[in-house]
Amino acid sequence: MKAIATCIEGLEDVTILEIKEILKLKSNKFIPSKVLFEPKSEKDLAAFIYNTRSSVYVYLLLNNFIFNQKEDIINNIKKLSFNLKESFVVRCNRQGSHDFNSNDIEREAGAVIYDKTKIKVDLKNAFTTVIVDIIENNCFIGIDYTGIKLSKREYKIKNIPNNLNSCLAYSLVRLADYSASDFLLDPFARSCEILIEAALFCLNISNGVRLKDKFFFNNFVKISFKDKIKKIKLNILAIDAQQNSLRAGEINSKLASVNKYIKFSRLEIEWLDTKLTKDSVDKVVSFPLYPTSTLPESKVETLYKELFYNLEFILKKSGLITILTPVPDLIEKHSNINKFKTVEKLKVRYQNQVFYILKIKKV
Repeated sequence: MKAIATCIEGLEDVTILEIKEILKLKSNKFIPSKVLFEPKSEKDLAAFIYNTRSSVYVYLLLNNFIFNQKEDIINNIKKLSFNLKESFVVRCNRQGSHDFNSNDIEREAGAVIYDKTKIKVDLKNAFTTVIVDIIENNCFIGIDYTGIKLSKREYKIKNIPNNLNSCLAYSLVRLADYSASDFLLDPFARSCEILIEAALFCLNISNGVRLKDKFFFNNFVKISFKDKIKKIKLNILAIDAQQNSLRAGEINSKLASVNKYIKFSRLEIEWLDTKLTKDSVDKVVSFPLYPTSTLPESKVETLYKELFYNLEFILKKSGLITILTPVPDLIEKHSNINKFKTVEKLKVRYQNQVFYILKIKKV
């Protein structure tokens, strides 16, 4: 049995880590954003879907191949055996430039599978969803065991402009090597996705707790999960200059059942050192503001200057700063001035844009 976990491009190592933690299995990056693993059973596959926080969707893999034209995809589907029950539908995810669209694949693949199985097609409430997942000239055929985008967390009711994908927020927390004993700060908290994901991770509250009745794996395997939520204390601080952002974070954290573990403070960056004591913070994980058409670079530079000036005071000597940014040079310019150095730089693709994750320490 083989399966594919789809994650944000550039963050495959976090998904590989999760597969090892949840299933005690090795896995590998097949292509960017696709991690291949071999669950021992359908229950293992369901358990991973229930517990993963970095994956966007997961499916049972039937076949994968390189293609040159649409006919190659259809011919490969003709060679497959489909053990279907009740009804099915074909759904195509497609990335890249092709001379066909997703609807073409869904229609033609659906016709082939119907001819092979005589199982009815149900476009609205199918028992089985066959996935045709196309990335450039790579094609993956599978059975959808997820059914929903795992990045759409149930707690995210209150949104603000330019908020953060929850799978990405969680991945930042893991890349920061955050643990429950750390004092964690986000000085640009926005609607607090990073801090909510950090609390959920440490408390062992699975992403599937609120989603379990929606997963497609319920059609194939009977399984129940015993969630062992930890009772621990956390030291997490959300700071943002915008009250509406913090209010959104408070609402979302309450829906996630972690609001009592996060402290919220409306504060301008320049006053960080008045809020926190010297050498008190273990980890800073954040997605700072960056230059846009409405936010000039000069203002952003002032924010970065104040940020790293204050972080030099409040961050422990052994502390770590993990930052997501599309402007790494600008971040590094001001971190270097304040006696910090970048120890790791990771390139990711998010919302069709290149971002960087910088891990920064004191010199």
